[in-house]
Amino acid sequence: MDAAYLTQSQGMADLLVFVKVVDLGGFTAAAAALGLGKPAVTKQIQRLERSMGATLLHRTTRRMTVTEAGQVLYEHAASMARLVEDASASLSSLAGRPAGRLKMTASVTYGKHVLGPLLPAFHQRYPDVQVDLLLVNRYVDLWEEGLDLAIRLTDEPPGQLAGRPVHHFDFVLCASPRFLRGKKLVHPDQLKTLPCLPFGVSQPGQPLVWRFDGPQRQTAAVPVSGPVIVNSSDVVRDLLLADMGLGLLPRFAVEDDLASGRLRVALPQWMPQPAFGSTAWALWQPQRVMPLKLRVMVDFLVERLAPSV
Repeated sequence: MDAAYLTQSQGMADLLVFVKVVDLGGFTAAAAALGLGKPAVTKQIQRLERSMGATLLHRTTRRMTVTEAGQVLYEHAASMARLVEDASASLSSLAGRPAGRLKMTASVTYGKHVLGPLLPAFHQRYPDVQVDLLLVNRYVDLWEEGLDLAIRLTDEPPGQLAGRPVHHFDFVLCASPRFLRGKKLVHPDQLKTLPCLPFGVSQPGQPLVWRFDGPQRQTAAVPVSGPVIVNSSDVVRDLLLADMGLGLLPRFAVEDDLASGRLRVALPQWMPQPAFGSTAWALWQPQRVMPLKLRVMVDFLVERLAPSV
């Protein structure tokens, strides 16, 4: 066999090991994941550093850090690793067996209250699919961050991505029983004089407005204010439980609290309009053939969440 080919193959194997070391944050974890001994992993990284003529990792007894050269190499090597995984997953698809790593993202609250509880059942059904779930409250570019799937709460999904609605949910205006005690709320206009806890980020000179649809086709738009404005539904929920005011939240974030009586719906005759969209969309990059691991996840979410539409 050609020596140059062997050297190139060895270099690719070293790159894949390097990606695993960076992903898992250390040699020991990478060795365990790859089924190798730690000395073998160390030898491959040292060989890669020699071939690249650069130090890729700094190691001490307590931690490992990636050098600037290592970060540049990692970005390219990680793309190669994804291609290898996709090729393996495609072969599995031919056999009708979903497999491989599925990298997906969602907001922290949606991941905690909706996606997280579904993962055990998904794993039981598809044990060969490894789910990497990134929960962040920011926009994530699927291509730049190497992700397969995003779950976004929006009524206007981006046109450049393929997608499917998987979950429709409503919003509730709620507060703790202690806060509501003695207050007779019958119209949204009363919220102007009460402490409210809006979800979002305040803009100078632009009051936050809650909108409602009421009986007999009535509508109401109410500017609200309160002691805290925060872009986390879970933090708003915690503040409601601490009797700090009223909050407008997706039902999935407070469903258990409403069922237990820790929180109560206020103004039940008035339906709040969505604060940031009332549909969870599964979004992915358009591709000629949808990987089986991705398709079964989207189908699974529709199966489990669509009945609540």
